[in-house]
Amino acid sequence: MLAVGRNTIGQVLRYGVSSGASAAVSVGLPVFLHEAFGVEQKVAVAISQVSVLLLNFLMIRIFVFRSNGRAKRDLASYVGSAVVFRSLEYLCFLCLFEVLELYYLTALVTTLTTSTLVKFFWYRYLFRGKPADGVQSAI
Repeated sequence: MLAVGRNTIGQVLRYGVSSGASAAVSVGLPVFLHEAFGVEQKVAVAISQVSVLLLNFLMIRIFVFRSNGRAKRDLASYVGSAVVFRSLEYLCFLCLFEVLELYYLTALVTTLTTSTLVKFFWYRYLFRGKPADGVQSAI
């Protein structure tokens, strides 16, 4: 059972910062690459997606949950999780959009909001253990 306390509140706040940084890079990097350097849009978006994958891993592992687990194991688990989450997000979007006939933006925001909340708890579980700063985990 998860204990809610100072550590959890800190993790939630840091996760919010991490999510904001991820969104900014997801949108800002392709615009910057295309507008400043003339990188083709598809390539710029692909570069940003790979960059955000790495950024998210580092921020979630180090900044949000302060894990000091084995980096290789954490990276493999994170990448596998990211692939599953992206697939489920798309399926959820399709169900809301096609089956329930929600407006596409409503379906997308609902999907991403729900996924963000679920991912917080999944990544908290995934990166559990003794935090790098030596503070006991609230899990």
